[in-house]
Amino acid sequence: MAIYCPRCNAQNADTAQVCYVCQSPLTGGGAAYQPVQQAYGSSGPPAQQIPGADKKVIAGILGIVAGGFGVHKFILGYTTEGIIQIVLTFITCGIGSIIGLVEGIIYLTKSDEEFVRTYIQNKKGWF
Repeated sequence: MAIYCPRCNAQNADTAQVCYVCQSPLTGGGAAYQPVQQAYGSSGPPAQQIPGADKKVIAGILGIVAGGFGVHKFILGYTTEGIIQIVLTFITCGIGSIIGLVEGIIYLTKSDEEFVRTYIQNKKGWF
């Protein structure tokens, strides 16, 4: 049975102590959050956007289309990495833009949860 965060409604493992999205405590304070079947019936909870997941598609597309200019890095808040990407692209006469292409594909193939965990929460700057 999954535990749903009372703050952001993210689904967490039944053994989780804190929410993996918002880091709120999942235990204590009386009764646990209601399971999906009781709270929403068999259809499950209403769809919730994971904070930070909205950047996935735009960063992925910009990485593929304009990766050499580091635009996808700036979208994610990686200013230093974006500048390095621009310099690398100019030094290699455009060959460095392959990095942006690869990163854009990687962004788009990750699930929303994995993207947020890797690039928004853990701030992984490259690949």
